[in-house]
Amino acid sequence: MTQELETRVAGLIANRYGESTLYLVQKEARALLHVAIRRGFVSEEGFVTRKGRALLARTGH
Repeated sequence: MTQELETRVAGLIANRYGESTLYLVQKEARALLHVAIRRGFVSEEGFVTRKGRALLARTGH
């Protein structure tokens, strides 16, 4: 995954309610969400995974 894509995914999953549930604020975010799910940053149910939380920490989001 490129650093740019990683940063975009981190920005997407930073938009969450509480600890886990994501809110999609832009229509284009749906395609990025599918990338995040395929890469294991977000579960199929839309929750941020441990890997996703590590990405947020690594990117400073």
